[in-house]
Parts: sequence; C-alpha cells; structure tokens
Amino acid sequence: MRRMLYVAICMVVTVAGFAVTSDAPAADSSGTPRAPGRGVSLVRQPVEFTVMNTQEGNAARKLVGYRYDPFCQSKTAVLLLHGLSYTKEAWDFPGYSVAQEIAKAGYTVLAYDRLGYGESKLENGYMVTHEAMAGQANQVIKQLRDQGFEHVVLGGHSAGAGATEFLAGTFGGVDAIMPLGWHHRPSNELGQDFFTGDTPRALQDDYEYFLGTPEHRAEMFFEPNADPAVVEADAKAAVPTPSGEILTINKQPSRFVTGRIDVPVFLQFGAKDRLFELQYARMHADEFRSSPSVTVDVVPLSGHTFMLTKEGLAGTERLVKWLRSRPEAPSCL
Repeated sequence: MRRMLYVAICMVVTVAGFAVTSDAPAADSSGTPRAPGRGVSLVRQPVEFTVMNTQEGNAARKLVGYRYDPFCQSKTAVLLLHGLSYTKEAWDFPGYSVAQEIAKAGYTVLAYDRLGYGESKLENGYMVTHEAMAGQANQVIKQLRDQGFEHVVLGGHSAGAGATEFLAGTFGGVDAIMPLGWHHRPSNELGQDFFTGDTPRALQDDYEYFLGTPEHRAEMFFEPNADPAVVEADAKAAVPTPSGEILTINKQPSRFVTGRIDVPVFLQFGAKDRLFELQYARMHADEFRSSPSVTVDVVPLSGHTFMLTKEGLAGTERLVKWLRSRPEAPSCL
C-alpha cells in the first residue's frame, strides 16, 4: 500500500569548517581508489563521463564532475543534477555541502556539470534539449552500474529535478529519486519571467542568463533572511544557460511520465519558494501514483535555493535520514 508522508520541521543547524581536501586517496590492488578511513576528511575526486548527445547525431560529449566516497565500500551511488544557471558546485557549496553530508552517511556521491554548463563544454547552446540531458544522465547511470554499483539514487534541484523525474519515468533504472524545488505548476511570476524574458533571450542567442540579471535571480532564489555572503557567492558562481534547454523545458516533459515512476520519492520544497510555490506540493505528490512511497519535506523560511540556507542544513539532514531509511538504497555504514 502506498504511503504518503508530509514533513514540516523547523530546525537550525550550524556548520563549522569550509575547507575541502584535495589529496588523492590510496588505491587498492586493482587501482581503484579506496574510501578514506574514519576520522579522515572526505576526499573530492575528479570524474568524467563520455555520453552521446542525441541533438548532435549522437556525437560524443564529455561531462565533467566530481565524486565523494564514504568511509566504507559503498554499493549505492547517489547522482545529483543541478538546475538552470548552476553547476555541479551547487551541491558542494562551502559550509552547505549536500554532497559531503550524503557521503558521510555511507554513500558514494557524484555530481557533474550538465552539458553546456560549467566545464561540460558545448559550443552551440541550441544543440541540447532538456530531454537530451535526462538521456545523458541515464547513460551516466548505466556507466555507474557497469562500475559495480548495485543501487543508484538520482536527485536533482529545479530543472535538475525535472530531468530526474523525466529520466525515472522514461528510462527507469534507478532505485529511488529525490526531486527538490520542482513541480508542474510554476508560479505566475516565474511564468511571466520565462515567457517575456528568458524565452526571447534564448531565441536571440544560444546562451542566456536565467532570470535576466543577478539581482533579479537573487531575489527569486533567496529570501531576505538568507546570508548575504552566500547570496553574493551564489550570484558570482552563476553561469549562462544553454538556450536549447530553455526552449524545451517550458513544457515540463516530466509531467507526462511522473505517473509511471515506481520507486520511492523524496520531494523537498522551500516554504517561500517563488518559482515553485509550496501550495502545489501535495498536488505534485499525488502525481506519483505508481510510487510505493512519497515523502514531502518542507524547509521553513527558505526560498528556491533552500539548500544554501541555515534552514536548508536541517533539510539536508532530513534528506539523508530518509535515504538511510530506504532498503532500496543501503548505506555501507
């Protein structure tokens, strides 16, 4: 019987330490890096995946990312997809690292720049679609399975969450999903921005600045109570968005396949999200009619990029707790 859980917890957690170590881990006899021992800092390792881009006649493209391994040998990989204007660094922001918190819980965690973002270069931003990006993530998941991972959990934020749902409903191949900051009833404010600003800009150039200006992007993504230093750093890290994704995400392809998703789902929303308003969260949860379990978690006092807030730290704790509770995604701890 399907279970629905709705969580709204107000908790503030502080984090100490902003450094990320870069020393290479020791390798076993096969050359495979070993996870660091207990008491040793997590190590971030660079990774690359070669995928085929359907919009270029299946031309080979390189996706650049990183990987964190836990303090034990994990059989579960967690793959994280960023949203529009972001890169893989959204998951490893100093002091707010979602990737590191999941890895500490006994999972191998990977994140990469989706094609056309950051280090995953695409010369013509029109030569990719939202659906193609989901297909590329599916190729990455198959490669992770080939590497020996028995379980794969897919998570994403905003457009990355849309790709997560589209992949799970179209290709399957995942054991659980964690879509954050996404549903199928975008706010009127986002709709106006998108159709009067982002879409015209995308029609004029192959890359565009999502939401127009750093100032407007910041006010749409964060509440006034957010740390100003974090908001400033987030704005500086923003990158242009491939226009091919802008012109294909507007129909939200995930809406057509959500009902097919038959794995556990963890949805998380900012209570004051101006892009995907909380009032439609339960409606979105109801769309997962084939899922055995849907959990809706609310991060209080936070906007769209809630992961980078004090309240978001507690939200990440709840995400990790949910993940640890799922037999479909066993931790190695």
